[in-house]
Amino acid sequence: MTEILYKYRSLDNFKNFVDILLKNRLFAAKYKDLNDPMEGQYYYQTGELNRNIRDKLLEEKGELRLCSLSKVKDNQLMWSHYANGQRGVAIGLRIDDTRYTVRPTHYNGLAYIRNQDFNDQTAIEILSHKLEVWNYEEEVRVFVKDKHFIDAEIEEVITGVAMSNSDFSFVRELIDKINPAIRIIKADTFIN
Repeated sequence: MTEILYKYRSLDNFKNFVDILLKNRLFAAKYKDLNDPMEGQYYYQTGELNRNIRDKLLEEKGELRLCSLSKVKDNQLMWSHYANGQRGVAIGLRIDDTRYTVRPTHYNGLAYIRNQDFNDQTAIEILSHKLEVWNYEEEVRVFVKDKHFIDAEIEEVITGVAMSNSDFSFVRELIDKINPAIRIIKADTFIN
């Protein structure tokens, strides 16, 4: 099992939040559906990567689905960008890394690929690199093929600092009914 990782979520799509809690799973998206326009791009020099390999990489990237998680639970930008201005949640969970490919993201720019680098992990390698501007996310990616969801062991739900008291009470009651073993934490107990 991995360390506890976090999925920041708005509660605007409440059905998705409930699905995560009820079914202990997270949606895995295609890389083209992620918010970084450089996602899946890579460098190569003319003559160092033949057309067949480029086509194969495109196909392999298209077959992968991934779920983006974070190592941190208290990043203000993450709370603002992905948890509806700190009115949402950060779901703390563990992933069985014997069932899924789990990779930390490298923020050293796009991957550089040559013919001799190509193997069955190259598409994952490409999708594990991002530009430095994204490094605040401290992202870990979970990869899967032939499935739309990744199973997760949910351990805690952290509610945003700006979540209303009525929403907090509702979320707490919901979690108590679905799985009382999940810890509920108010973010203001650890965010400065």
